[in-house]
Amino acid sequence: MKILETYPAKEGLWLVEVKVSPSNRISVFADRREGITIDECVSLSRFIEHRLDREREDFELIVSSPGLDMPFLIREQYEKNLGNRVKVKLTGHKELKGTLVALTEKGIVLEEDEKKKKKKKKDAGEEGPRRHNLSFEEIEQTKLIIEF
Repeated sequence: MKILETYPAKEGLWLVEVKVSPSNRISVFADRREGITIDECVSLSRFIEHRLDREREDFELIVSSPGLDMPFLIREQYEKNLGNRVKVKLTGHKELKGTLVALTEKGIVLEEDEKKKKKKKKDAGEEGPRRHNLSFEEIEQTKLIIEF
């Protein structure tokens, strides 16, 4: 969205997604590493609205953070959530849950949650949680695991 290139407070702001419905409902999802505030959403909404012409075409504008339950859509969301627990759905419908430990040029490194199985004693050759190097191509969806 070219309008955001001239937004004064764009430093550190990520445009996650822009959706335009057939009824001209424009939904803009933006974020920052430290999170975006309601005041920033209001400011961004006013900035965008003043640059669109309601005389030419009527629209509804919504500016929001992506929300905790929304899948990651851009690289910055992965960066923001390094160290957090995530659920990764792979293209083959397999799901992994674990900690997002690294971001690579082509994907992520996920430290899978240890499976809780009843064991009499730990296998001699077993070493802690498994790490998976996952390419973005094999990831269908990644979501933050919300813990209370």
